[in-house]
Amino acid sequence: MADIELRHITKTFNGVYALNDVSLSFNKGEVHAVVGENGAGKSTIMKVLSGLYFADSGEIWIDGEKKNIANVADAQKAGVSVVYQELNLMPSLTVAENIYLHNLPTKGVMVDQKEMNRKAQELLDRMHVSISASQKTEMLSVSEQQMVEIAKALSFDSDIIIMDEPTASLNVQEVDALYGIVRDLKKAGKAVIYISHRLKEIFDITDRVSILRDGHFIASYETKDLTEDILISNMVGRQISGHYTTADHPYGETVLEVKGLSKAGVYEDISFELHKGEILGIAGLMGCFREEIVQSLYGLVHPDAGKVVLNGTTVVDMEKGLNKLSTPLKANRQGIGYVTEDRKGSGIFALMNVRENLTISILDKLAKMGLVHGKDEQELLNRYTEQMHMKYSGFKQRIGSLSGGNQQKFLLARALATGCRLLIMLEPTRGIDVGAKAEIYSLLEDLAKSGMSILMISSELPEIIGNCHRSLVIFQGKLTGVLDQSEFDETLIMQCATGNQTYFTEVKR
Repeated sequence: MADIELRHITKTFNGVYALNDVSLSFNKGEVHAVVGENGAGKSTIMKVLSGLYFADSGEIWIDGEKKNIANVADAQKAGVSVVYQELNLMPSLTVAENIYLHNLPTKGVMVDQKEMNRKAQELLDRMHVSISASQKTEMLSVSEQQMVEIAKALSFDSDIIIMDEPTASLNVQEVDALYGIVRDLKKAGKAVIYISHRLKEIFDITDRVSILRDGHFIASYETKDLTEDILISNMVGRQISGHYTTADHPYGETVLEVKGLSKAGVYEDISFELHKGEILGIAGLMGCFREEIVQSLYGLVHPDAGKVVLNGTTVVDMEKGLNKLSTPLKANRQGIGYVTEDRKGSGIFALMNVRENLTISILDKLAKMGLVHGKDEQELLNRYTEQMHMKYSGFKQRIGSLSGGNQQKFLLARALATGCRLLIMLEPTRGIDVGAKAEIYSLLEDLAKSGMSILMISSELPEIIGNCHRSLVIFQGKLTGVLDQSEFDETLIMQCATGNQTYFTEVKR
């Protein structure tokens, strides 16, 4: 008998099966991945185990005892803690207060601040994380906040730790630190249930893998017996040939010239070209200011110096006080589209329906006599639904209820609906499954072949290497590399990204 068993779990939402008679088992002292496409049911079954959802039917057994987990408190008493992908911290509180908010140490009727800071710092030090327990959480980077989320889950000293996409916001060094934490938990006899869309992590860190598809259990494997192809075919129920497309079509004339773009304390002397039909990657470690560079082309960051020439016309010349890209609206009018990396925080309007999310950026273009007609919006929705294979129940469905992959397609469609010919995409496949990734890659390549120019920021080097014609590399706000596709090499890119080397190649067409 396994240490943790979920037996015949069924869960429906509005009559639709999210889980259909799913049984899974986990053991203490192992790292067990639960994988599947978005909508496969993996998050739902973890929410059943952690008390956020109550199953329609089925049983949960832990250490040979049947557990009635009706809420989060029940789960915590049963020894279950969760590291959520979405940050759930209170920014105005200190790191220590966030970690022990569920169980504040007291001295009499007062919170024992000194003891709380000591315990929190001890936990952070044990995780090899350079964060002060007394620091305000709002001062931390997103990746540091993710490490605080992990510390908060570990503070319960639970025997079962669920990690839901724990590396989504972490850089390479922090991922290595997380691996060390996971291995320590395994040595301590904890059960680590690991959810990730990053296949490399599954093979790096796990002992066993269970696969869900469309709310059904498909199979469990020892990780050592798995190959990437076997895993993917089980996840999606079909063969995906090449998980990345290859940008092998030629590109054309120069569309964008960035010359000496600078912003004090952020980035300095950034110069590059982007061509018609080219997919140009931008690689670099988190915190290197690559996002701020491209945001300067979309009015979200304002440079201090430099020039930008778009389609032969100077649109930014800071010495002359010219900036025709100073707001997102102005950038849209210049034919630039933008898809954020923060899909939930600054991308979708979660409570609005899918049609409203698609058309919200172009209501002025759709308006006739001051009114926007639903028929025109619906025609646009129908066109992009067919072109991008978007899945939803009807135009009134709230976009927040869609899978991550479908949300990402809607954000891409919204940008394209503006009529842009230069597309900026930040982390185009963050938090989406391998099947949806392949569809996004295919869409981007089709767009590039049609003449779209694409700037792609990605933290996943295989994504850069597999999809781009060329790539820039940024280190601490400086351009340290420009590599052609024929020179792509993970080691070389990382050397440039860590400031240990510079490498610049000539444009090859």
